[in-house]
Amino acid sequence: MHSTSQPPGRIDAVHLGVLIRMLQSREAQERDVAVRALKEITPDTVTELLRDPRLTPEALEYFARHAGERRDWIEALLSNPSLPEESRTLLATAGAGPPEETGEVTEEEEDLNLAQRIQKMTVGERIKAAMRGNKETRAILVKDSNRDVYMAVLKNPGLKENEVEMLTKNTGTNQEILRAIANNREWLANRNILHGLVMNPKTPVSLSIRFLSRLGRKDIEFVAKSRSLPVALRNNAKRMIVSKPKRK
Repeated sequence: MHSTSQPPGRIDAVHLGVLIRMLQSREAQERDVAVRALKEITPDTVTELLRDPRLTPEALEYFARHAGERRDWIEALLSNPSLPEESRTLLATAGAGPPEETGEVTEEEEDLNLAQRIQKMTVGERIKAAMRGNKETRAILVKDSNRDVYMAVLKNPGLKENEVEMLTKNTGTNQEILRAIANNREWLANRNILHGLVMNPKTPVSLSIRFLSRLGRKDIEFVAKSRSLPVALRNNAKRMIVSKPKRK
């Protein structure tokens, strides 16, 4: 297309939409042309174009998915009246809402607004938010009643080990989530996560017993005496104590 030779500073929203459509072309040559042209566009120019209501929904969705941590892109997208509602919800849930025009918003109000937005989402939107949202979003969606939603939180690349640790220590955590954590070798390398799994009465007992031997003696003694933990786990702890007497 002749328009792809246009200088970066003179590109308009219509042309940008064409380039994004070309990225989906079956023709490799068209895709290559689009990639090269997009690389020549400066990020600041993209920010300006993202505010243009003439930009196609397809292009807006593309940049919503690739905005990452660029606050200027996110704010530009959210200010665009042509932004598809699903993309708007996703960006807002990911922790980037439009700036407040007046007054200040407390953390409690922000949490309430986030919970209200999530409540209005479809299952598909909640799954996407679980996989891409920030810490506050994950904390809400990990308690979702839909399995696909709460399990999607564990696939979120932003999920930190301290969040996983808190999940293992919370007796309200879904058993399926605990099982998934227990099957992740990387997380099990964290001693606090391992400890949390064994000490959580909701963890499947077969897994708790398997991990018991990896705890220290004091922890095993605690398990043996804890009435909140499954009987089978306590009995295994008692047998371990008897078989390995404390050194004098």
